Amino acid sequence: MNQEMSGSKPTPSKVSWRQKFRQQWSSKRSPSLPAASNPLTLPTSALTPNATLMAVVPAASNAGPVSGSSAKNPTSAPLSSPSTFATAHLLQNALHRLKDEERTTVERHISLASTDIQSAVQGAVNAVNNKRQACLDNRWSCTLNGRKVILREKADKVVYWLDRFKSVGDVVANADPIHIGLPWAGIRLLLEAAVAESNQMAALLIGCETILYMASRLQVYIEFWYHLPPEATRNNLEESLAMMYAHVLHFLARAILVYESSAIRRAFSALWKTDDVVKFEEKGSNLAIKVENDASNCHRAINAQQQEIVSQLQQDMQKVLAELQQHHQLQASLDHLHLKIDIDKIPYAKGAIFNSADNAHTLCHPATRTDILAQVQQWAQLLDGKSIFWLYGGAGTGKSTISWTFSQWLTDQEGMGGVELGASFFFKRGEGDRGSGIRFFPTIIRQLIKKIAGLDALVANIIDSDPFIFDKAIAEQFRRLVQQPLQDSSINGANLRTLIVVVDALDECQNEKDIRLILELWSKLLQITKINLRLFLTSRYEPSIWPVFQNMSVDIFRDIDLVDAVPLSTIRQDLSVYLNDSLASIRKDYNDRLYGTFTLQSDWADSEKIQQLVEMAVPLFIVAATLCRHIEDRRHDPQEKLQRILQNRTTGHMSQMELTYRPVLEHLTDQTGDDGSQEELCRNFRSLVGSIVVLAEPLSKRSLETLLGMSLQSIGQQLASLHSVLRIPADQDTPIRTLHLSFAEFLLSEKAQGQSFGVNGPNAHLALSRHCLRVLSNPRGLRENICDLEWPGQSRHKIESTTIADRLSPALQYACRHWVHHVQHSHRQIHDDDEVHIFLKKHFLHWLEVLSLTDYISETISFLGTLQSCVSVVASDLSAFLEDARRFILTYRYIVDRAPLQLYSSAIIFAPQTSLVRNICGRPPTWIQQYPKTPVEWGLELQKLEGHSDWVRAVTFSPDGALLASGSDDQMIRLWDTQTGREVQKLEGHSNLVSAVAFSPDGAILASGSNDQTIRLWDTQTGQEVQKLEGHSDKVSAVAFSPDGAILASGSDDQTIRLWDIQTGQEVQKLEGHSNLVSAVAFSPGGALLASGSDDQTIRLWDMQTGQEVQKLEGHFNIVRAVAFSPDGAILASGSDDHTIRLWDIQMGQEVQKLEGHSSLVRAIAFSLDNAILASGSSDHTIRLWDTQTGQEVQKLEGHSDWVRAVTFSPDSALLASGSDDQMIRLWDTQTGREVQKLERHSDKVSIIVFSPDGVILASGSSDQMIRLWDTQTGQEVQKLEGHFSIVRAVAFSPDGAILASGSDDYTIRLWDIQMGQEVQKLEGHSSLVRAIAFSLDNAILASGSSDHTIRLWDTQTGQEVQKLEGHSDWVRAVTFSPDSALLASGSDDRMIRLWDTQTGREVQKLERHSGWVRAVAFSPDGAVLASGSDDRTIRLWDTQTGQILKILENIPTPRTICFTNNNMTLVTDKGTFNADGNSFVNADDIQACEDKTINVSDNWIRRGNQNLLWLPHEYRGSPDTIALNGDKIAIGAESGLVSIFGFKSS
Repeated sequence: MNQEMSGSKPTPSKVSWRQKFRQQWSSKRSPSLPAASNPLTLPTSALTPNATLMAVVPAASNAGPVSGSSAKNPTSAPLSSPSTFATAHLLQNALHRLKDEERTTVERHISLASTDIQSAVQGAVNAVNNKRQACLDNRWSCTLNGRKVILREKADKVVYWLDRFKSVGDVVANADPIHIGLPWAGIRLLLEAAVAESNQMAALLIGCETILYMASRLQVYIEFWYHLPPEATRNNLEESLAMMYAHVLHFLARAILVYESSAIRRAFSALWKTDDVVKFEEKGSNLAIKVENDASNCHRAINAQQQEIVSQLQQDMQKVLAELQQHHQLQASLDHLHLKIDIDKIPYAKGAIFNSADNAHTLCHPATRTDILAQVQQWAQLLDGKSIFWLYGGAGTGKSTISWTFSQWLTDQEGMGGVELGASFFFKRGEGDRGSGIRFFPTIIRQLIKKIAGLDALVANIIDSDPFIFDKAIAEQFRRLVQQPLQDSSINGANLRTLIVVVDALDECQNEKDIRLILELWSKLLQITKINLRLFLTSRYEPSIWPVFQNMSVDIFRDIDLVDAVPLSTIRQDLSVYLNDSLASIRKDYNDRLYGTFTLQSDWADSEKIQQLVEMAVPLFIVAATLCRHIEDRRHDPQEKLQRILQNRTTGHMSQMELTYRPVLEHLTDQTGDDGSQEELCRNFRSLVGSIVVLAEPLSKRSLETLLGMSLQSIGQQLASLHSVLRIPADQDTPIRTLHLSFAEFLLSEKAQGQSFGVNGPNAHLALSRHCLRVLSNPRGLRENICDLEWPGQSRHKIESTTIADRLSPALQYACRHWVHHVQHSHRQIHDDDEVHIFLKKHFLHWLEVLSLTDYISETISFLGTLQSCVSVVASDLSAFLEDARRFILTYRYIVDRAPLQLYSSAIIFAPQTSLVRNICGRPPTWIQQYPKTPVEWGLELQKLEGHSDWVRAVTFSPDGALLASGSDDQMIRLWDTQTGREVQKLEGHSNLVSAVAFSPDGAILASGSNDQTIRLWDTQTGQEVQKLEGHSDKVSAVAFSPDGAILASGSDDQTIRLWDIQTGQEVQKLEGHSNLVSAVAFSPGGALLASGSDDQTIRLWDMQTGQEVQKLEGHFNIVRAVAFSPDGAILASGSDDHTIRLWDIQMGQEVQKLEGHSSLVRAIAFSLDNAILASGSSDHTIRLWDTQTGQEVQKLEGHSDWVRAVTFSPDSALLASGSDDQMIRLWDTQTGREVQKLERHSDKVSIIVFSPDGVILASGSSDQMIRLWDTQTGQEVQKLEGHFSIVRAVAFSPDGAILASGSDDYTIRLWDIQMGQEVQKLEGHSSLVRAIAFSLDNAILASGSSDHTIRLWDTQTGQEVQKLEGHSDWVRAVTFSPDSALLASGSDDRMIRLWDTQTGREVQKLERHSGWVRAVAFSPDGAVLASGSDDRTIRLWDTQTGQILKILENIPTPRTICFTNNNMTLVTDKGTFNADGNSFVNADDIQACEDKTINVSDNWIRRGNQNLLWLPHEYRGSPDTIALNGDKIAIGAESGLVSIFGFKSS
């Protein structure tokens, strides 16, 4: 018998995988039977009643074959196996659709032998069972809407699907392509991967479960296909099955490839992304629908009996599919995973949460503090107890120990239904986030979501909608993360237990404003009655805290002074109990260790000695605790140390802290013999412990080893005797902390400086600054792309936290965040070429990259300001570098925060040519081969604030200049930090556009006016709306506070001005007199007058005492949009739609200056503080600065690409802010007075650009009525073509490149000689705008489409119109010739494409199916296919002969440009490259997106395929009509008038 017939395996090196497959199948077939008659035996449990398909319900046991079936009964007929050829062909068809790398991977993990497959499947089962045990041991779970989902159950799901495949028995004997074709070895490999935490486990199990489910679903379809009658129509079904099979194999292959890379071993969570699994199943389900549609068409051309069989097969298939669906609830699993991932994104203050591993604490002795703890516990259990309990007292009085004990008691109450710990935050000064308020509310909500059902989903939605919420101000975090979700939660307050939030040592929050703000914000939660949430708070009695409580109702809070409220006798008694118990424990422990030798006698610490210790400690428990920890050191005699402590007590002039800590420190020096050893010990102490007490946040032993360059052994030895003053964990990775802040204060005190153990703070900081720079600069320190991200535009928020933690050690992160802090506190100055300057020149960009990755980029402005304050010589190279660095980060902070690697691409190539950062620290990346020329120097614009999604109508600075408020048509008010440019608050409430904003004089209130006819008052600290003022009957267009803040004035389209009492919210006066809309109001500096401007072209002055009009200023001959008083009150300025600003003498009521220069409406005006400068913003897109004495324009600020609607000076006049219809707020430097260099550009926005046929020339048309020609190699302008007298909408090169045609809103087409730059023809005939033009291939004919609904054909030699094609009923936006010029296609706003015979002018086809405007049309190279792109988000392919649709590509946002590649198979568009082959309806997301390498522009990014490459600053952004592609070059025409050409490497 030959090898094939015997079924033995051929030698792998000589036989291909496909041959192996055929041999396996051939060996199982009986050659005497036809292909469809070989019986297939199934386990009994694999069949449902009346089913002929293999069911997928797991088998309880392997039953025997089905028997007793009748051939006449289609419901019980034995199933037949498929033909060898058909089965092999299906698998080969699926494999053929994979990339080579994927196909090789699948084949490498396929096993053909029965034992190999069974072994691999069993291995996968074993791996999942191990995972199941890990889930069980770790109690891993996800939470959704209050329902806990156990990951062990997810493991059970995977086992279920694997058992289903095992249940078939001998999978080779019962072979089908699923069993043979799945790479089981690879599946086992994935399931055997090491998983470290629940997030990764959830992702792995959900991904694998989904794959196996989809494979099972596919198997059901294949079984249906197997058992179709031979005469049934199969071809389409087989093709659909192959597509679905390839989809499953593709997803598995990509996962295996990722796993086999080194990166996955470092961060397994990178294997499965939630979106990946969602898209996998979505596409699989779409393909399944296609399979079922094709299956429903299989009954054609068969007889009635066969139709009955097919019908029964279809019914049985649907039953089995329904069973599959019951066992697979992917969306729920994905929701759970998505929620867990979102919640894990919440940053928190490490060590601040009760029972944190790195924040262990002692509890109160059971016999101490009993009275105070009883009071606190009683308060917690009272159903009607007050909402806040404030326990205050001095340092060391035991507040934190009480907090810890109370928290433990609350934890013990959990599950008892009454009261429990809801959340906690233990502040500690000098410990990073524990000493700050910025992570307070995220830390609290992270805990509350585990206590309140449904809160997790609400918080996850907030994070989804605003991933940068954690960068916002504390008030915004509170409102969005805490208040809003708690208000929206569906909790029944009657059934909810009391949740106590414990906040300890609030006074140790370093920012006093944050302390007050936290308390004020928390009081807002008391209004949410559905949740019984209470606050237990401890602190010192600080001025930052007690005034807040004085303003609270006594019904809200209860307070106790821990010292005054507790009798001194009780404190002495508690201390005595504590000391007695502790010293007795020390004696027992000491005696047990020595086994009777040198034992401590019972009177070693008699009552007299204990009483002496009590007197030393009273009223501070920290003293007693520290002394006991010192005495209990096992390595030394406790009795000797006790005696030493009591001896020190008799030494005069020692403070309580000195009495506490001095024995501990003197004991260290007593252990050394000679003076030299003692000095070395003290030097090492100052180096190590001195560093620990001045660190900005605590570090572990391992991190100290890296930072200080000490060995772990040395660190351990030096700290061994300091357990009484330091919390020293046993492991190497938990931070070391001082037990009490007083220890650091003592070591750094002036008195300690004369002692050998005293720590010189500045010297310690200096040493740490140098250590930090050493860590950052060494070979394992900073470098470009430190996390090895795959794409330069990869979003920071999509980087796994495990990746960042793996690449950035705690020591390196500490050094990045705090080296500047240590430089500052070293009190030394920095200078040229010192270690700071050298570091910045080499690593500035690397440092910024890490700050971005760790979410600290907004702090960079502050860091640089600190360094600038430390420079010894202002006019130095270092000083110049720091100023350039400040400008650099102000300009690019926005994108660096979102995509860190854009530091090395976008930020570098768009920085000015003379930027020191650009020239010293970076160079353009090699993958960018061409980029536009940039300005020589930094301009006057300092920052762009991006965030609004519509026109910005109003901007104003807070009185202290720290905040900028902006109002927009997006109905939002946003508050911005003017130093960093960071958005800190978003105020929501208006139901229409916000037209005006104004701060109260004290900055506490912000007023906003809106088209919703209301004025709203907002608390600027909390972001809460405090008043809504209603009364106007039309839009509110202007608001202004009186100088004393008592009155608010508002102007409205109802032609009135209304005055409001801020305290009561009541309207106190209505000023009437204008005969049209009131558009502006302003108070005089003294508050005696109010000025108003109106559409009635007048300004009116009103007496604020009487409400009477006292002046009417006339002179403008159009709407008055803006009014402003000079700071001295002598002058009033007004801006108008008549393009002028006028200055008026208030006393005389006379016009004294008319400022002219704007070419359009003047929308806004503002005076500088010194009266010297007036700023104006206009619809001409510019801001102009005017000398108020001379009336001369002194500066024109350009940058906005749309109307400027608002301008305002900062209080010190150093900054000018402007808001525009381009959705931007810009901050300008008003102090420099420099001339700003202008790049070559159009003077108005670019409307169209196109490459010449050879790619050498780029033509651009603009609203400035010009066409400019650019050299694509150099980016330089080579020609300027003038002649049109309106916007140029269309340009096209002739096929030979010699002629350029242009179409314009002046209704003409002009032909230009490229070489000469001369106009050679003007084609006139259209009666409206010319929107599109195209040349025929032979240059002879030019076609033009117009808003007059016609297409015209022109003879290019004579300029004569030769045809007018009529038929469209709306604007014609696109025209193109077929390759042979016989046909012309046109696309129109009437949603039609029409094909025209160019010889006769006759319409030959009307293509109808688009539901939106047709923007683009293109013929395939052979003319057989036409592609059309539309506003309906589709591209449609049409047969030009029949007019039939061949293919629809869906979900493509408004394609504007389309062309075919030469093989007719690929469409290149401005939205990507798509496969044009095949006859199907396809979603664009499914069209081989991973293979699309086309350069395109989307969402302000230049992309390759779907990967972001290069972020475009605002002035370089274009519209879809102003982007042109030419291979790996892309040209962009911007609204700013710039034309930019970029070239990229092809890979």
